[in-house]
Amino acid sequence: MRRGIWFKALLVALLVASYPVIMHLLLTSGQWPVATLLMALLPFAMLPLTLLKAGRITWGLLSAAVLIATSTFGWDGMLQNPNWVYLLENIALECLMAWGFGRTLQPGHEPLISQFARRIHGADYSPAIARYTRQVTWAWTLYFVAIALISVVLFVAAPLVVWSWFINFVTFILLGLMFAGEYAVRRWRLPDIPHISFIKSVSPFWDKQASARAPIDSPP
Repeated sequence: MRRGIWFKALLVALLVASYPVIMHLLLTSGQWPVATLLMALLPFAMLPLTLLKAGRITWGLLSAAVLIATSTFGWDGMLQNPNWVYLLENIALECLMAWGFGRTLQPGHEPLISQFARRIHGADYSPAIARYTRQVTWAWTLYFVAIALISVVLFVAAPLVVWSWFINFVTFILLGLMFAGEYAVRRWRLPDIPHISFIKSVSPFWDKQASARAPIDSPP
């Protein structure tokens, strides 16, 4: 099980690392509009597959139909402006992440980071942890909103190469700084609780996902 988790993590890391490099080269060269557009559309093409795999048949088929219709009737327009397609992809991702965190801050919901903390700490989960994890959920929500706004401003007001550097490379640095900064603040705000690594913190989530698939993937 652990070997499979590490293999998936390595594969995802390689894809994450190669995709922005390729996109930066395509965007800044301006010589391969078809390849640029296809690469920009790649995450949109993966969405229906992800939804179908997750059992969301209706949403998967609907998103596939929208993608096919958009590509068929809007191909010429998108081919002339592949940068806009990549901008839309980025904004959609950041807004989706902001929505994923922000919706759990509504009354009657448990903040997303609090859910992870409760699963990790179990009986040691305390009101102090609950308050802190709510604040962290707010911080991540605002972070993704800020990245989306900065991306739009740079796309409109700065040279294309500046926007491409920001969206393809600087955002990953900022993401790492966000994780490191949150860890430092957590050690300062909650010095008496055990602090675990990021890999260990997401392991319960992967284990839960694997357990949920086991009856389907394994023979009786």
